[in-house]
Amino acid sequence: MLKLKDILTEVQLHGQAGNRREVAKVLRPLVQNKEEYYKQSIQGNLQEEFSITLYKSLLLELDEEEEDSISIAELAYLGLSSAIYQSLAPNPESYECRLLLVHYFNDFFTDSIIEVFLSKYREENVLEARSLAIECLEKMQLADMFYLEDNEADFINGNEQISDACSSIETSSDLSEEERESAVLLHQVLYAYLLNKYKKLS
Repeated sequence: MLKLKDILTEVQLHGQAGNRREVAKVLRPLVQNKEEYYKQSIQGNLQEEFSITLYKSLLLELDEEEEDSISIAELAYLGLSSAIYQSLAPNPESYECRLLLVHYFNDFFTDSIIEVFLSKYREENVLEARSLAIECLEKMQLADMFYLEDNEADFINGNEQISDACSSIETSSDLSEEERESAVLLHQVLYAYLLNKYKKLS
């Protein structure tokens, strides 16, 4: 099995060359052995790079089962959040990737959001629980958008992916300071939940 660092290097080289087929070929063993490579990402201080690569694998639809897709999305979120929280100067690309991950693959986080925040709603009304979960996920996207706007304005300006993602958020972005803090807290609580869920890999 190739080392994680070697896989990440190959993905970068093929990506720069625009060779999507080779990128997919290199990514398959990473997806199939995601938990082992997650451990390597922690050991080698490569969580950010690993997580961004997992996100790319979701875009390429390399996984075959929804359960695999969910764990890939969760590990990507976990790695990105770790990179953000453990750095004194977080890379704006981590915020961008986390925002897009939650935006494009929100279905993979819905059950976890319900488990953490909305379990009582699930027992009474599943549809309402899912609707509230989507609202939570949109607020989490807004939290990352606010961070980029406040701290990395040059990074976010002209970024079509971020603009498209944010413009499709139905939850109003006109949040009070308290609501903004609550949106950030949603991220922190989900991160803690997933950290515990995958603690055997740490």
